[in-house]
Amino acid sequence: MIAPVVKNRILDEFGRPVAGKKATPQIQALQRPKRPVEATYDAARDTTDMQNYWANADAYDADSANSKAVRAKLVQRARYEVANNGYADGIVQTHANYVMGTGPSLRMRTRNKNLNAMIEAAWQQWTKAVQLRRKLWCMTHAKVQDGETFGLLRNNPRLRSPVDLDLILIETEQVTSPRIIPYAVGYIDGIRYDEFGNPISYDVLKYHPGGQFAWSGTEFEQIPAKWMLHWFMLRRPGQHRGVPEFRSTLNVGASSRRWREATLAAAETAADYAAIIHTNLTPDGADQVSPLTTVDFDKRMMTALPMGWDVQQMKAEHPGATYEAFHAAQVNEMARPKSIPQNLAMCNSSGYNFASGKLDHGTYFLTIDLERADCEDTVLDPLFDRWFERAILAYGWGFDATLAARHSWDWPHHPIGDPESEANAVDKRLKNGSTTLSQVYAEQGLDFEDHIAEMATDYGLSVDQMRETLRMNQFAIVTQNMANINTATEPELDDDIDDVEEQEDVQAAVKVDLRPTAGMAAAAKTGLRLHKEGRSGKGLKPETVARAGKISRREVLTEDHVREMAAWFARHDKASRSPGWNTKGKEKPGWVAWSLWGGDAAKSWSQAKVRQMDGGE
Repeated sequence: MIAPVVKNRILDEFGRPVAGKKATPQIQALQRPKRPVEATYDAARDTTDMQNYWANADAYDADSANSKAVRAKLVQRARYEVANNGYADGIVQTHANYVMGTGPSLRMRTRNKNLNAMIEAAWQQWTKAVQLRRKLWCMTHAKVQDGETFGLLRNNPRLRSPVDLDLILIETEQVTSPRIIPYAVGYIDGIRYDEFGNPISYDVLKYHPGGQFAWSGTEFEQIPAKWMLHWFMLRRPGQHRGVPEFRSTLNVGASSRRWREATLAAAETAADYAAIIHTNLTPDGADQVSPLTTVDFDKRMMTALPMGWDVQQMKAEHPGATYEAFHAAQVNEMARPKSIPQNLAMCNSSGYNFASGKLDHGTYFLTIDLERADCEDTVLDPLFDRWFERAILAYGWGFDATLAARHSWDWPHHPIGDPESEANAVDKRLKNGSTTLSQVYAEQGLDFEDHIAEMATDYGLSVDQMRETLRMNQFAIVTQNMANINTATEPELDDDIDDVEEQEDVQAAVKVDLRPTAGMAAAAKTGLRLHKEGRSGKGLKPETVARAGKISRREVLTEDHVREMAAWFARHDKASRSPGWNTKGKEKPGWVAWSLWGGDAAKSWSQAKVRQMDGGE
């Protein structure tokens, strides 16, 4: 059924035509044909002046804009610039130094301090074996220069570490598709992705395409994503490959070198012409001189000019006086993509004052912190997960791999321009409770728990006494005598003692010194060395290794540890008398464990300390 045409467009509240009423002027205005509204921006207009400027603007997506050909050209030019421009070279190196420095340190955050120390020590030993700090610095440099960096995790049986996992660095050109698969969804130049954008595998050429063995073919290996680290700056949604981070200022470096050469050429031109003779007379009024002829001058020589001719020196019309300012502006622009201050980029702070330098560095430090966080997500955390899985098997640790998630990274602290002001600010924050000593040490890339133990050793105090000393110094609180810090665990004193000096003597008597001796430390160090060489056998507990580290550093032991030590030596005393168990070069696992506990010196020492704690001596 065809609906009747309604001429009257005035409707009532039910949508029915209202008959007999004429539209008001307001209604008629609304019924007139609408003119389309065209809102725009100046930058969206195609004016004659700006048409050429915007001619190269495109609508490509991230991966198309960063195609293989585009990336290859940018990488080659970026490397050339860094290799031939001292400022570009210094900028990239300075940034890598500030970001990576001496490398991050692992901090485990489980509730077991001994377990934390054991894992951190094993990680530290592995990082030394694979030269991780050096490789992380190289990855940072390559990420800035080439735009991205790759790290391949592989077995290396020659590593001097129980964990034979190694980190192999490869350049961006080596991760590529040797055979182009047109219209392959989820396949971006050597990297395969699933439907959710997670990388599945990486195609890695056996040889670098620019290397001496590239002629041998395009043989490649497909590496599962679990064993590949890929670090690049994510600038656009849908971006899967990185491009040089100084791509926007590559031409600035080239123009800077052209300006330098032009300035030098102008100076050389002026120097090449010692003098020029000229005349304002007619040809008949001056002596005849052949045009463009030259005359050699000797030092301190006086000569007569032809009649009618004057002499003047050549002047360089090139604006050489603006060279320094132009050059500084160029270098500043070159470093801007990474927020590097001009004084760092030029390695010259002569024109800076403290306030301006601090403001500039604040922006740069923020950039560094963001880049470090990016490194943790894409490099350090995946690397630690793979290492932890291998370490559990290598060391025989009896806990789940999910424990690896309980960790963080301590980075080298940012350089401080005014240490005194910084120290005063930290002191104020500590007193008003806006920070803690753990946070202050973490900002400096240090672990407070490690350092308080070292401080206690240096001052001859226990860790608890050291904490109390710091608390008293920070908050100026008058507390009980230092000898009474651990009264909750020490024997109560006789209430009938009224003389203060006599009471202090009793306190000193019941206080047992549980610091290992030098002989115990030497034995523990020997045990740790033999353990690293693989001579401790398979039955050794991780806690024994962790405690051996404390003994080697002569840290104050707990009463429970000393009692356990005495009981252990009593159980294994018979084995210690077996012949040949400590023969040099053929040490048995039992003797290695004996050394880890502190050796013969610890046997007699622990027995004596137990008697003291029980009040027998």
